[in-house]
Amino acid sequence: MTRGGAWLLAGVVLLAAAFIGFERASVAARPALPVLYTLGGEFELDSTSGDRLALSDLAGSIVLLNFGYTGCPDVCPTTLAKMREVMSLLGHSRSEVRPVFVTLDPEADALDRIGPYLNFFDPAFIGLTGRPEEVAAAAAAFKVYYERQPFESGSGYSISHSSHIYLIDSAGRVRATFGEGVPVGSIAEAVHRLMEASVESAGGDVKGEVWREV
Repeated sequence: MTRGGAWLLAGVVLLAAAFIGFERASVAARPALPVLYTLGGEFELDSTSGDRLALSDLAGSIVLLNFGYTGCPDVCPTTLAKMREVMSLLGHSRSEVRPVFVTLDPEADALDRIGPYLNFFDPAFIGLTGRPEEVAAAAAAFKVYYERQPFESGSGYSISHSSHIYLIDSAGRVRATFGEGVPVGSIAEAVHRLMEASVESAGGDVKGEVWREV
């Protein structure tokens, strides 16, 4: 090899090493998802997956949680479709994520109504309901706003409610919330970031960006 060729080869090796170092530094510099300690808490409700299900029963899995009701004409179908798209973007990693839907209309949404409704979006969805006071306690823990509003005709009602998607880590802690305006790709990216988080990062107080606050 000529002296010029040797210098060229050395330059390529140094450039490649610098690029790899830059890539590693960029990944390491990405802020971790914060722990949102003001949100969340244990709850236990009746489940479409059978028997009672507590949030702690899903420990070890990442959870995408949403509150709504099957009679919702627009917001809930849109949000559940977004969750379905997120699951699709995760590919093989989707097995690490549990999408969960809690009804805000337990008097109307029995399990045999919630199950087929959620299956339309994705069979992986878990539906939860329970006594009104149980649902209210779960909603309060996640600061979910909801209010039953009778129609002026006196026949029927709607439920006005917030529609955030909550990202919960394998230890049951809320790490991010996503409002209606957050793109599907951003949610999927946050899930991937949580999957890739080190044990050390997940074990303590983590500071970083908040994607959306309630």
